Parts: sequence; structure tokens; C-alpha cells
Amino acid sequence: MMYKISFMLILLIYNLSAKEILVIANQDFPLEKISKTKLKMIFLNKKHYIKEIQILPINYSPDNPIRCCFEKNILKKSKRSLQRYWLDAHYHGRRPPKVVKSKKALLKYLQNIPGSIGYIDSNITLDHNYKILFKEKCL
Repeated sequence: MMYKISFMLILLIYNLSAKEILVIANQDFPLEKISKTKLKMIFLNKKHYIKEIQILPINYSPDNPIRCCFEKNILKKSKRSLQRYWLDAHYHGRRPPKVVKSKKALLKYLQNIPGSIGYIDSNITLDHNYKILFKEKCL
């Protein structure tokens, strides 16, 4: 019980400090900006290519607060509706995005894999290897 209370407090504090999500990619990504509609299509495995480049979306684990914010504000889906969505998509041959465990892993992946796209909170300083494609406030 104490663990659950502590975890909820950490999530609350984190959500209060993460005011904005940044959708990022490496400098070679084929777009300078991206719409919320295209992001949704990419992360729901409905759009696979942009300008003949295969797009590889990167996600965090389901309990990550950044992911929760992304799903709520960009995908406009709850955890439960996403579970149902991916269960149905599985039967149509679609797979969910690759999952990484940390921001560091995400940044490494984006830097080394062409066409990869992911998101982070705005509390991080990015170097010149990445470009910001989209910003969204966490509600």
C-alpha cells in the first residue's frame, strides 16, 4: 500500500513538472515539422513511410508518465482503449512501436537508426544531433 502511495506521489510530481512533450528525430529525418494527425498515424502503425523513408516510432514502457501524457494528448486514447486497439491490430499484422526503457536509450536509438521518431519531456537539453518536430502541452 505504501508503495502505491509513493508511486502515485512520484507520478503527480513528475506530471506537474513535465509541462510539454517534444516529438524529436535525428537531423536526417525527412520532415522539419509534423502534424498531430501524422503522429497519431505513425504511432498507431497506420503510416510507415515519409518521403520514401521508413518511419520507426519509439515508445516508452506503458507505466512511464511521458508515455501516459503522449497517449492522452497526442493519440487521444486511454490505456485500455490502446490495449484493445493493439490486440485487434495484431490480428491484422500490425505491431506496436518499439519500446525503450529510458530517455538515454531513446536518444541513442534516434541518433543511430534512420527514420526513427520518439518523444521526450521538455526538461531535457538537446544537442544539434536532434530536431524538434512537434510540441504538445501535457494536460
